[in-house]
Amino acid sequence: MPFVRILALFAALTLIAGCGAVTQRPDLDEGAVAAEANRMYEMTAEREQKMSKRVFDLATPLLINNADLCEDNTSYIISMSVANVESYSGRRREVMRTLYELDERLRVTIVGREGPAHIAGIRAGDIILAVNDIETPRGLDAKAYFKVHMSPLVESGKPIKFSLLRNTEIITAYVQPVMACDYPVHLVANGEINAYATGTSISINTGLLNAFESDSIVGMVVGHELAHNIMGHREKKELEYWKDIFVMKVLNNSTGTNVGTVYANFSYLDSSVDLEFEADYVGLYLTARAGLEYEGAPAFLRRLALDSPRSINRSSTHPKLAERYVAQEAAIAEIRKKTALGHPLIPEMKLEKAEKKPTMKDGWAPVAVGLGAGD
Repeated sequence: MPFVRILALFAALTLIAGCGAVTQRPDLDEGAVAAEANRMYEMTAEREQKMSKRVFDLATPLLINNADLCEDNTSYIISMSVANVESYSGRRREVMRTLYELDERLRVTIVGREGPAHIAGIRAGDIILAVNDIETPRGLDAKAYFKVHMSPLVESGKPIKFSLLRNTEIITAYVQPVMACDYPVHLVANGEINAYATGTSISINTGLLNAFESDSIVGMVVGHELAHNIMGHREKKELEYWKDIFVMKVLNNSTGTNVGTVYANFSYLDSSVDLEFEADYVGLYLTARAGLEYEGAPAFLRRLALDSPRSINRSSTHPKLAERYVAQEAAIAEIRKKTALGHPLIPEMKLEKAEKKPTMKDGWAPVAVGLGAGD
């Protein structure tokens, strides 16, 4: 490289380097920085624990009270989580030790509201001394051992004896596992306001919990996602996708145009909209059956309309907000009527054959007041 070009490059780099801050950097107290970092770690751990508790409390009644609609996708649960200090690493380990007094012993960290462990009297903070009179291990592998030991006990469906230490008092609790939908609900550290069903589980973003402090709204969202799983929507969308791909190729090849691609795009959108309508309808039933607030669902859609007015009368993968509002109002009226008459809260299903008993995955039946039989 010629010397002149080197000088020019050096001058350019010097100019760029001079474009930084022009004020004096504060003289930071390293001790204060470390203390603030520790406080931030504590705040993060506290928030995650609080959010996990919210998800546990909302998921527990939804999964238990809708077990009969989950058909073969069920399992016994006790709705309880445990941990010790060895369950964490790095800075998180010391934070959890300080905040929750964790040590080598297994301690109950979360108990799902109205779940079997809660009903039996187990509470967060209890130290697990023994299970069915077998002493609980301590240390590095304690949580893994506990999980392996507990799984067959829970799956047996028989009462489980827990010996617990609460403060200085030894307590005995007998937990009766109950059948629940086998769609675990997970908290995901993601700031996006979203929740989604995978077909085998449900994921709730931390962003959703941050955006909505009302448990009623979050409960309705979890009910909606549970409906997606119960109704087999993931499998249906996959089948629809491959059907559309096949038809698209046939139409494109036979016409020499992209008419098949246009068809496939519209077919996918129509299918998604139908499944979202169904998840709204069934989800309201699931939420009502769980004893959670469900009548505020339409009002929630109006709140969405304020932030997304284009969605009021325009749809893509989800229905128009105005249509969803009217449909949900009709579904709520149907649920109210059934409740008043003492009828079972079962979504109205399509009947392909008169002699065939419909299953949840056969789909919903929009009749009467707009959704369901209403009788």
